[in-house]
Amino acid sequence: MKKIWIGIGIVVIVALAIVLGVIQTKKKPGEIQIKKESEEIKIGAILPLTGPSALFGELGQKGLTLAEEDINAQGGINGRKLKVIFEDGMADPNSSISAFRKLVTIDKVKFIITTHSSVGLALAPLADKEKVILLVHASHPQITGKSPYIFRHANTAEQESPIIVDFVKKQGKKNYALAVMDDDYGRVFRDKLKQLFLESKIPMKSEIIYEKTETDFKTVAQKLLANGNPDIVVIAGLGNGVGLLIKSLKEMGFKGDILITIAAVVTGAFQGAGEAGKGVFYVDYDFDTEESKYKELNEKYSRRFGGEIPPSSVLFYNSLFILAKAIEESGQNPDAVSKFLENLQSFEGVGEKIQILNRRDFVHPLKVSQRQ
Repeated sequence: MKKIWIGIGIVVIVALAIVLGVIQTKKKPGEIQIKKESEEIKIGAILPLTGPSALFGELGQKGLTLAEEDINAQGGINGRKLKVIFEDGMADPNSSISAFRKLVTIDKVKFIITTHSSVGLALAPLADKEKVILLVHASHPQITGKSPYIFRHANTAEQESPIIVDFVKKQGKKNYALAVMDDDYGRVFRDKLKQLFLESKIPMKSEIIYEKTETDFKTVAQKLLANGNPDIVVIAGLGNGVGLLIKSLKEMGFKGDILITIAAVVTGAFQGAGEAGKGVFYVDYDFDTEESKYKELNEKYSRRFGGEIPPSSVLFYNSLFILAKAIEESGQNPDAVSKFLENLQSFEGVGEKIQILNRRDFVHPLKVSQRQ
């Protein structure tokens, strides 16, 4: 009997030692950090942080950073911290594919935000295959519709083109010239704009499609004005190139109006145009800047980065809240998140009442503004 009690005592001592060991192990700083990391909800962001579209990528990164901070300050997603992992896709499909694979295989990300039509089109088949939710800021119509995992939070060519044509009609313009950059984005706009202008019986004086690598915008401007000055020049392109074309047109004495697309604005067209950008019309996001939440976000942005918050940053800010809401309501299973987003009837972001088209297109209202 004595030996039995001694045996029982040994077993109890060993059991206590194991329990104490586990508790001690959990108290080690390194192990606690690992546990916290495993509890984080990760969302990837493939943005053009370098290259010609770096300005747009920087604005997107700022918006996502502020959203990440605000979501975590409000308790995260169901008590779990949110972490945005940024990757530089350079607005290049191949670089973005590499970034996608890194996020999915190494970081184990199930949700990704990205931008640019060419990138969205390149990543869509991968996202569908890997069952990763992809939220794209781009206008090409074929980005969404084929996969339950691909969503859009941006304008579309179908939405923006009628706004441009209606503006031209209301301004009483009798003809137009069209300049588009030769990429997925530009070609879609070209086709849609020409169709709508034809239906509106507004003739085209000239048209030019320029390469993404174009540097001689004086020649582009000369070709646009070769048949005489049009009433208005419509430009669908990206970044600095659009700015240089505006400059060239005005240096050649063009006195008519110029209207550029929203993608040109958010990728830095006015920075490239400088003083020549004054008076240029442009498509813009129609945010409610008088809303209290918008004003609060604007103040936060100003304290953090300086200046007023750009519309692009607000759009990306709201994108992260859209995904956070979907994960909060349906968990981290991409299929469940997809169903939640598809069945979403409406979403009100900061300064934004989103129109939901075709179940997977979260489209923001647009307007035409003039550069002062």
